[in-house]
Amino acid sequence: MDRIEDLDPEIIASYTFMRVLPDGRICGVHRLMFHWTVHIGLDHVGYEDRYCFLTEEMALKSLIEWNGEGDMPGDWHRHPKTGRRRNIETGEEWIAD
Repeated sequence: MDRIEDLDPEIIASYTFMRVLPDGRICGVHRLMFHWTVHIGLDHVGYEDRYCFLTEEMALKSLIEWNGEGDMPGDWHRHPKTGRRRNIETGEEWIAD
């Protein structure tokens, strides 16, 4: 799927910003209870991956700047798929138990 318009309108409405990466994956900025997240590879049933951010501005900036290759740039503090966490002030990374 490479068109945002092909998603259910209820899915689209839950994102504050969406874009299609050069490789065709749909991504979006979504609010969770205590932080913001960028969902990657959105489709009708969910998403492939996500990165977590402290603020909507951090998530939005990272998604706009990212070309879809490697790790998402910016001040993400958690990557649940790999268990990595990052101190955004020091850049220190670790794997959560």
